[in-house]
Amino acid sequence: MQLMEQIKPQLWIVSELFPPDETSTSYILGEIANTMAKKYCVGVISGPEIYDKRKKLDENTSFHLDGSIVVKRAHNSNFDKNTIIGKTLSFMLMSHCLISLVRKYVRKGDKVLMVTNPAPLVLLMSRLKKSIDFELNILVHDVFPENTVPAGLRLPMYGFIKRMFDKAYAKADQLIVLGRDMQEVLMKKVKKGSKPKGNSPRISVIENWADIENIKPQPMPEGEIILEYAGNIGRVQGLDNIINNLPSDVEFHIYGTGSMENTLKRMNHPRVFFHGPYFRSQQNEVLAACHIALVTLQDGMYGLGVPSKTYNILASGRPILFFGPKNSEIERLVRESDIGYCGWPEKWNKNELIEKGKKARELAEKYYSKNIILEKFLNAI
Repeated sequence: MQLMEQIKPQLWIVSELFPPDETSTSYILGEIANTMAKKYCVGVISGPEIYDKRKKLDENTSFHLDGSIVVKRAHNSNFDKNTIIGKTLSFMLMSHCLISLVRKYVRKGDKVLMVTNPAPLVLLMSRLKKSIDFELNILVHDVFPENTVPAGLRLPMYGFIKRMFDKAYAKADQLIVLGRDMQEVLMKKVKKGSKPKGNSPRISVIENWADIENIKPQPMPEGEIILEYAGNIGRVQGLDNIINNLPSDVEFHIYGTGSMENTLKRMNHPRVFFHGPYFRSQQNEVLAACHIALVTLQDGMYGLGVPSKTYNILASGRPILFFGPKNSEIERLVRESDIGYCGWPEKWNKNELIEKGKKARELAEKYYSKNIILEKFLNAI
């Protein structure tokens, strides 16, 4: 057995976020690491165990890291990540700490899977790849710096920074994106960053998965239509627009926390209810508490990200109400599979919601189960 372990090739997963941290990125990478341990000697280079020290860990988590996986952690900074300056400084310092560990542990011929956060790490890894000669696979959750534009951030020398990142992405061996719209955007991006007659990375679409084992369809609640949002309550989610246009026969229930929470509460809408943060282990009961779940993507975010919450909504057997760019991945999914609405429906019909919810669950089981998606990662790297 030890001999078998020795001859496995080496894979390093590089990310600021990794379990036991509770973010969705941490959870996804933890499951990927466990799956990759079947094929590789897996090492992880990551940030501290908890990204946000104000949050508690879920005592009911079912996740356990494979015992063969070695984790090397960088130190955390004390900068306030809720301010632009603090977040920028934190990103720079964390990128420096992570790249120092990569220099120390990654060897020629190793494979690396990194995620696009913190953003400066993409630049540093693409440069280091040339000197060490490792295979670089980038899991693209966010497309920087393009994603700063819809967020309202004005980067100095935006054009110069974009060209640097175009070239960095073009140097990767593989880009793994979350949807067809992201694939389209990244193809254009690496084309601009590639040298004439140079090799471009292959771009693979691997979606997020639906947790069909732990999230099961439950009977819909009695009474009026309940619309639910569960996740980060930030400015780019546009929940203020949802509240301002909320139909008179719909209740809107919000789970989570974030920078816009107090602003939304001050709107004092009589049909809007706030339930606070929740743990991953509570997703089944949270998603069961509604008739339809909300997913939003800000205008201008086409191809720059895919809301990961979508797939567990499918697992719960609930239809989706989507607001976002036309032909974006989730808009296509909802429209092509008839699992919800893109914009407010003309009228609400509970029987129709039930049927769309059944289609959503069937879709999750057929195409987006954890086993199916993790097998895609195993085959891609």
